[in-house]
Amino acid sequence: MIVSEPSAEIAAWVGARIGVNFHPPYTTLAHVDRGRIIAGFVFNAWTEHDIEISLAADRLSLTLMRAVLDYVVKQLGCCRATCRTRADNSKAQTLLERCGARQEGRQHGYFGDCDALLYGIIKEDFPYGLHAKGPQGA
Repeated sequence: MIVSEPSAEIAAWVGARIGVNFHPPYTTLAHVDRGRIIAGFVFNAWTEHDIEISLAADRLSLTLMRAVLDYVVKQLGCCRATCRTRADNSKAQTLLERCGARQEGRQHGYFGDCDALLYGIIKEDFPYGLHAKGPQGA
């Protein structure tokens, strides 16, 4: 089940896993299975056209990532999303690239013990975007 509340609990869950403290304003989404959060998303630093997505997950699917990016475009009205991942998290990097994200930079020491890789994705490039094949495309 996908939930958006309690947002402070979801933000704390994500923050504890990636080593970041979130401060409002933000919105959240989480995938809950048997009463346990298994994937959480924090959306902050909204600039009308862009939103930063922070995520942590025990299990994460391409289908769920597509749903999150769909939320960014259709619910939040953004034309791009910015994501950061640890430079040593190759699984997250692969998933972001499968969703159409492109590496845009590196932030040295962002996580304290590790650099962050900065990814960007515009709505035209993710699988449900304007260039998608099939009925999901805009």
